[in-house]
Amino acid sequence: MTTPALAQNVRGKGRHYKHPATGELVPSVTNIISILDKPAIGRWAAKLVAETAYRMRHALPNMEEAEAVDMLKGAPWSKATRAADRGTDIHAYLESRVNGWEPEPLSGEALRYKQAADDWFDYYTPELVASELTVFHPRYAGTGDLWCRIDGRMTILDFKTSKAVYPEAALQLAALWGAYSTVDGSAPPHVGQETDLLV
Repeated sequence: MTTPALAQNVRGKGRHYKHPATGELVPSVTNIISILDKPAIGRWAAKLVAETAYRMRHALPNMEEAEAVDMLKGAPWSKATRAADRGTDIHAYLESRVNGWEPEPLSGEALRYKQAADDWFDYYTPELVASELTVFHPRYAGTGDLWCRIDGRMTILDFKTSKAVYPEAALQLAALWGAYSTVDGSAPPHVGQETDLLV
Protein backbone atom coordinates (compact mmCIF):
# COMPACT_ATOMS: atom_id res chain seq x y z
CA MET A 1 0.00 0.00 0.00
CA THR A 2 1.06 3.58 -0.47
CA THR A 3 2.64 5.56 2.34
CA PRO A 4 0.68 8.73 3.09
CA ALA A 5 2.37 12.13 3.17
CA LEU A 6 3.73 13.02 6.64
CA ALA A 7 3.98 9.33 7.52
CA GLN A 8 7.31 7.79 8.36
CA ASN A 9 8.48 4.46 9.69
CA VAL A 10 10.15 4.70 13.09
CA ARG A 11 12.64 1.89 13.60
CA GLY A 12 11.18 -0.71 15.93
CA LYS A 13 7.95 1.26 16.39
CA GLY A 14 6.20 1.16 13.01
CA ARG A 15 4.46 3.92 11.12
CA HIS A 16 4.15 7.33 12.79
CA TYR A 17 3.00 10.75 11.64
CA LYS A 18 4.90 13.96 12.26
CA HIS A 19 2.56 16.82 13.11
CA PRO A 20 3.43 19.70 10.76
CA ALA A 21 2.92 22.41 13.40
CA THR A 22 4.34 20.81 16.56
CA GLY A 23 6.79 18.33 15.04
CA GLU A 24 5.49 15.72 17.47
CA LEU A 25 5.50 12.10 16.31
CA VAL A 26 2.33 10.15 17.00
CA PRO A 27 1.59 6.53 16.02
CA SER A 28 -0.64 5.81 13.07
CA VAL A 29 -4.06 4.28 13.59
CA THR A 30 -3.05 1.15 11.65
CA ASN A 31 0.12 0.88 13.72
CA ILE A 32 -1.90 0.92 16.95
CA ILE A 33 -4.43 -1.59 15.61
CA SER A 34 -1.62 -3.93 14.50
CA ILE A 35 -0.97 -4.91 18.14
CA LEU A 36 -4.33 -6.74 18.24
CA ASP A 37 -4.09 -10.51 18.31
CA LYS A 38 -4.78 -11.97 14.86
CA PRO A 39 -4.77 -15.77 15.29
CA ALA A 40 -6.00 -16.31 11.73
CA ILE A 41 -2.68 -15.03 10.35
CA GLY A 42 -0.75 -17.92 11.90
CA ARG A 43 -3.21 -20.48 10.51
CA TRP A 44 -3.09 -18.80 7.09
CA ALA A 45 0.73 -18.89 7.04
CA ALA A 46 0.83 -22.55 8.14
CA LYS A 47 -1.69 -23.46 5.42
CA LEU A 48 0.38 -21.75 2.72
CA VAL A 49 3.57 -23.49 3.86
CA ALA A 50 1.78 -26.87 3.85
CA GLU A 51 0.29 -26.25 0.38
CA THR A 52 3.69 -25.21 -0.97
CA ALA A 53 5.37 -28.27 0.56
CA TYR A 54 2.75 -30.54 -1.03
CA ARG A 55 3.13 -28.92 -4.46
CA MET A 56 6.93 -29.18 -4.16
CA ARG A 57 6.91 -32.71 -2.68
CA HIS A 58 8.86 -34.20 -5.61
CA ALA A 59 11.42 -31.38 -5.74
CA LEU A 60 12.07 -31.01 -2.01
CA PRO A 61 14.17 -34.22 -1.66
CA ASN A 62 16.57 -32.82 -4.30
CA MET A 63 17.10 -29.53 -2.46
CA GLU A 64 19.60 -28.70 0.25
CA GLU A 65 17.91 -28.47 3.65
CA ALA A 66 18.65 -24.74 4.08
CA GLU A 67 17.33 -23.96 0.58
CA ALA A 68 14.11 -25.94 1.18
CA VAL A 69 13.55 -24.34 4.58
CA ASP A 70 14.11 -20.82 3.21
CA MET A 71 11.74 -21.47 0.29
CA LEU A 72 8.99 -22.81 2.56
CA LYS A 73 9.44 -20.05 5.14
CA GLY A 74 9.07 -17.44 2.42
CA ALA A 75 5.88 -18.91 0.92
CA PRO A 76 3.39 -16.83 2.97
CA TRP A 77 5.31 -13.60 2.51
CA SER A 78 5.60 -13.89 -1.26
CA LYS A 79 1.80 -14.26 -1.43
CA ALA A 80 1.39 -11.36 1.01
CA THR A 81 3.64 -9.21 -1.21
CA ARG A 82 1.53 -10.01 -4.27
CA ALA A 83 -1.63 -9.14 -2.33
CA ALA A 84 -0.06 -5.88 -1.14
CA ASP A 85 0.92 -5.00 -4.73
CA ARG A 86 -2.62 -5.71 -5.89
CA GLY A 87 -3.96 -3.55 -3.05
CA THR A 88 -1.65 -0.71 -4.06
CA ASP A 89 -2.81 -0.93 -7.69
CA ILE A 90 -6.50 -0.92 -6.73
CA HIS A 91 -5.96 1.89 -4.24
CA ALA A 92 -4.27 4.01 -6.92
CA TYR A 93 -7.14 3.28 -9.31
CA LEU A 94 -9.73 4.30 -6.71
CA GLU A 95 -7.84 7.48 -5.85
CA SER A 96 -7.76 8.37 -9.56
CA ARG A 97 -11.45 7.64 -9.95
CA VAL A 98 -12.40 9.69 -6.89
CA ASN A 99 -10.36 12.69 -8.05
CA GLY A 100 -11.29 12.49 -11.75
CA TRP A 101 -7.74 11.65 -12.86
CA GLU A 102 -6.84 9.27 -15.68
CA PRO A 103 -6.17 5.91 -13.96
CA GLU A 104 -3.36 3.54 -14.81
CA PRO A 105 -4.63 0.45 -16.64
CA LEU A 106 -5.22 -2.63 -14.50
CA SER A 107 -4.91 -6.29 -15.44
CA GLY A 108 -5.25 -9.78 -14.02
CA GLU A 109 -6.91 -10.27 -10.65
CA ALA A 110 -7.06 -6.50 -10.10
CA LEU A 111 -9.79 -6.24 -12.75
CA ARG A 112 -12.27 -8.06 -10.46
CA TYR A 113 -11.71 -5.44 -7.76
CA LYS A 114 -11.98 -2.63 -10.29
CA GLN A 115 -15.35 -3.92 -11.48
CA ALA A 116 -16.66 -4.22 -7.91
CA ALA A 117 -15.45 -0.68 -7.15
CA ASP A 118 -16.98 0.72 -10.34
CA ASP A 119 -20.30 -0.95 -9.50
CA TRP A 120 -20.22 0.57 -6.00
CA PHE A 121 -19.41 4.08 -7.26
CA ASP A 122 -22.07 3.89 -9.97
CA TYR A 123 -24.71 2.78 -7.47
CA TYR A 124 -23.94 5.21 -4.62
CA THR A 125 -22.56 8.18 -6.64
CA PRO A 126 -20.58 9.65 -3.72
CA GLU A 127 -19.96 13.41 -3.72
CA LEU A 128 -16.26 14.02 -3.05
CA VAL A 129 -15.36 16.12 0.00
CA ALA A 130 -11.73 15.01 0.49
CA SER A 131 -9.51 12.08 -0.41
CA GLU A 132 -6.34 10.81 1.25
CA LEU A 133 -6.99 13.22 4.10
CA THR A 134 -4.62 12.98 7.08
CA VAL A 135 -6.23 13.78 10.43
CA PHE A 136 -4.71 14.20 13.88
CA HIS A 137 -5.77 13.35 17.40
CA PRO A 138 -3.43 14.29 20.26
CA ARG A 139 -2.44 10.60 20.62
CA TYR A 140 -2.58 9.27 17.05
CA ALA A 141 -3.02 10.18 13.40
CA GLY A 142 -4.30 8.49 10.28
CA THR A 143 -5.15 8.98 6.63
CA GLY A 144 -8.63 8.19 5.35
CA ASP A 145 -9.22 7.14 1.78
CA LEU A 146 -12.39 9.11 1.14
CA TRP A 147 -14.60 11.67 2.84
CA CYS A 148 -17.77 12.11 0.80
CA ARG A 149 -21.50 12.68 0.94
CA ILE A 150 -23.87 9.87 0.03
CA ASP A 151 -27.51 10.88 -0.07
CA GLY A 152 -26.52 14.06 1.75
CA ARG A 153 -24.84 12.26 4.69
CA MET A 154 -21.15 12.71 5.45
CA THR A 155 -19.38 9.38 5.03
CA ILE A 156 -15.82 8.25 5.76
CA LEU A 157 -14.61 5.30 3.68
CA ASP A 158 -11.57 3.09 3.72
CA PHE A 159 -10.92 0.86 0.70
CA LYS A 160 -10.06 -2.80 1.40
CA THR A 161 -8.99 -5.56 -0.97
CA SER A 162 -8.90 -8.39 1.57
CA LYS A 163 -11.19 -11.41 1.25
CA ALA A 164 -13.33 -10.21 4.15
CA VAL A 165 -14.00 -7.11 6.22
CA TYR A 166 -12.28 -7.66 9.56
CA PRO A 167 -13.35 -6.14 12.89
CA GLU A 168 -10.30 -3.87 13.12
CA ALA A 169 -11.63 -1.94 10.10
CA ALA A 170 -14.36 -0.54 12.36
CA LEU A 171 -11.71 0.55 14.87
CA GLN A 172 -9.73 2.26 12.12
CA LEU A 173 -12.73 4.26 10.90
CA ALA A 174 -13.85 5.11 14.43
CA ALA A 175 -10.38 6.45 15.17
CA LEU A 176 -10.45 8.64 12.05
CA TRP A 177 -13.87 9.90 13.11
CA GLY A 178 -12.45 10.78 16.54
CA ALA A 179 -9.64 12.95 15.14
CA TYR A 180 -9.70 16.67 15.93
CA SER A 181 -7.79 18.38 13.14
CA THR A 182 -6.34 18.15 9.66
CA VAL A 183 -2.78 18.95 8.64
CA ASP A 184 -3.50 22.69 8.42
CA GLY A 185 -5.16 22.75 11.85
CA SER A 186 -8.72 23.00 10.58
CA ALA A 187 -11.47 20.62 11.69
CA PRO A 188 -11.97 17.48 9.58
CA PRO A 189 -15.05 17.70 7.33
CA HIS A 190 -17.07 15.27 9.44
CA VAL A 191 -16.77 17.18 12.71
CA GLY A 192 -20.17 18.31 13.94
CA GLN A 193 -22.04 16.15 11.44
CA GLU A 194 -23.75 12.81 11.68
CA THR A 195 -21.34 10.54 9.89
CA ASP A 196 -21.48 7.07 8.37
CA LEU A 197 -18.35 4.90 8.43
CA LEU A 198 -17.94 2.50 5.50
CA VAL A 199 -15.31 -0.07 4.55
